[in-house]
Amino acid sequence: MLGAALVFLVVALVIRSGKSTSTTKSAQTRLASGAHHHNRHAAAATNASGTLVRNATPQPGWRPYTGPVPILVYHQLGDPPPGDTIPGLYVSDADFQAQMAWLHQNGYQAVTLDEMMGAWFHGGRLPAKPIVITFDNGYIPQATFAPSVMSTYGWPGVLNEITANHLNNTRLESLVRIGWEIDSHSINHPDLTTAPPDQLRYQLVASRQFLQRTFGIPVNSFCYPSSKYNATVVAAVKAAGYTNAVTEHSGYATKADPYALNRFEIERGEGIGVLATDLRH
Repeated sequence: MLGAALVFLVVALVIRSGKSTSTTKSAQTRLASGAHHHNRHAAAATNASGTLVRNATPQPGWRPYTGPVPILVYHQLGDPPPGDTIPGLYVSDADFQAQMAWLHQNGYQAVTLDEMMGAWFHGGRLPAKPIVITFDNGYIPQATFAPSVMSTYGWPGVLNEITANHLNNTRLESLVRIGWEIDSHSINHPDLTTAPPDQLRYQLVASRQFLQRTFGIPVNSFCYPSSKYNATVVAAVKAAGYTNAVTEHSGYATKADPYALNRFEIERGEGIGVLATDLRH
């Protein structure tokens, strides 16, 4: 079993060409639109100095907190290409900038999932209005445009990476250097609820080991592909060493169920009013 898993891992690292068997919108967007990126996104600087953003480490004035935390999830940033089948998953540059500015103006401060979990379970501290901003799948604008905006507020993000056909190492390393969290979104985004036991373990373990060994990071969180999971999948996630997992169920995340953390999905055309309504608690 271990030998087979290692062979699978080598194949994934060399070929990087896995495709999702899922038919939900996240998977469809990756397959239909993963190659479409704006040139300005590809050229955007994440952080000119390469230094940690402020909130990558706990700050003076943060306090113990174990209450609910809102988590946002974005997919593509920018404008959808002509004929894209799911344009709703593209949040425009202007909307993303406006949403980050609104969060800042209303006192929110972005932190990582590791910081949130540290406060919930290990006596860590959080700002007065913590929020976690996540990005699923691994698209170039998520590694370039998003950090160029968020770094102006001193905020890290969380990238949930599909490790087959993923962002190149240089882009991921640039995020790690400035304090972003990189977590696993599986090898190639299958429906884990139908995966045989060996494939389920491979998707969870090989993806985590690749990120850990390549970038020297903990990879404590798992993002369920297409938000599909059941008791068997949750048990396998725990066995693979993850301390938490995120879904696409709307609502605040709570420490009561760290393996089914809610997230608010942000879609195209949703104004500040929708975001404000989501965050009322």
